[in-house]
Amino acid sequence: MLALTDARKKANEKYIQNNYKQVKLSMPNAEAKALEDYCKEKKLTKAGFIRQAIKEKMEREP
Repeated sequence: MLALTDARKKANEKYIQNNYKQVKLSMPNAEAKALEDYCKEKKLTKAGFIRQAIKEKMEREP
C-alpha cells in the first residue's frame, strides 16, 4: 500500500472539513460495549452502523 503524500493528506483533510460534520455521541459503557461487539460480529464500522440506523429511523418516521 502506498503512503499518502503530504499534499494528498492536506486535500483529504480539506474535503472532510468542507463536507462532513462530526457529531459527538456519549453512551453508557455497557451500551458502547454492546455496540462494539455487535459491529465486530457483523463486520461493520460503528460510524457506518450508526449512520445507517439513523437514516432508517428517519425514513420510517418522517
